[in-house]
Amino acid sequence: MFRSKPVGLLLKILCLILVVYMALTFLHVRRQISDTKNTIETLTQQVNDQTQTNTELSNAIENRDDPSYIEDIAREKLGLVTSNDRVFYITD
Repeated sequence: MFRSKPVGLLLKILCLILVVYMALTFLHVRRQISDTKNTIETLTQQVNDQTQTNTELSNAIENRDDPSYIEDIAREKLGLVTSNDRVFYITD
């Protein structure tokens, strides 16, 4: 009958080194994927924020001659009131 050759110690060490290398490479790739997903989420949020800002600016450009829009800006941003408005001052 045939006898199989015993696997040498060197071959076992090489296989162990290969398995450890593959495991480390796998973990590194998983971390890169996770980092990339986080970057994608951050960039997607930035794109959404910028799209909203662009929409607001586009609306401001379209309505720049509308008297009610101008009045709203004067009230909100400049704190102006019309002569018919009542102003209440709240003190602590």
